[in-house]
Amino acid sequence: MKHLYITSAILLILTPKFSFSQPLQSKRFGIYILQNSIEEAVQFGAVKNIKTGEVSLTDEEGFFAISGLVGDTLKFHSLGYRDTSWVIPGIWFAMDQKIELKVEPNVYDLPEVDVVRYYSYAHFKQAFKDLRIPKTEKDIAREVFSSWDPLFKEAAAQGRIDAMAQGGSVGLGIGIGGKDKLRLQREAVDKLEEVQDKSQRFNYLVSRANIKHLTEYKGTCLDSFMVFLNTGYNLHYQMEEYDLLSAIINASAHFKALKGNEEWFLNRQDSDKF
Repeated sequence: MKHLYITSAILLILTPKFSFSQPLQSKRFGIYILQNSIEEAVQFGAVKNIKTGEVSLTDEEGFFAISGLVGDTLKFHSLGYRDTSWVIPGIWFAMDQKIELKVEPNVYDLPEVDVVRYYSYAHFKQAFKDLRIPKTEKDIAREVFSSWDPLFKEAAAQGRIDAMAQGGSVGLGIGIGGKDKLRLQREAVDKLEEVQDKSQRFNYLVSRANIKHLTEYKGTCLDSFMVFLNTGYNLHYQMEEYDLLSAIINASAHFKALKGNEEWFLNRQDSDKF
């Protein structure tokens, strides 16, 4: 009887332990996912039960259905929202009302993008080949000078023919049309000579020596002002001399207002090496 009593006691102890260790059955949950703060449905987000591998997508109202047990992890992912995970609690098994989960929007810091008008590298390469850089005054003057020689030669030849015509050695070979052509050519030469004179005068007025004389700048101060003048002011040989000198004086006043506190400006009376 003593051994029977002990066996019965062991059975009484083990039976409750066995009943509590029975696992809960999996349940299918209907869940809504909303964006936090504005309570807006999150559409077409993916939710995965990490343990079972089941995946479900939210619909237009943010609703999805998925199966799971207590302790299973549900992981949410959707473009525009932060990845979020939830662990299924036991209270979900006893809830009658709908389950709502909240997620936070994700702000993406994208790198700066420069928008260009070229569709491809080949398009850019062709556009670069077709690029026409505006000519500088120096380029224009060089082209004018290079074009003078043939015009001078032609004008000289026409001048000799005109002299011969006046001397009577050519006779009627030079008609009225020839004289009109000669007059037009002479006017063209006179215009080119005028351009040459203006260009030479312009080059002198904007030269380093004349700028130094006008502003009394020297050394580094003079170098800096020459760069400031050439890059910040549109000076050209067609300007009247008064307007050109006024532009240089105004540029000097502007330069002094901007750079007057610089050490090299205060010491502008230093010897000029150039």
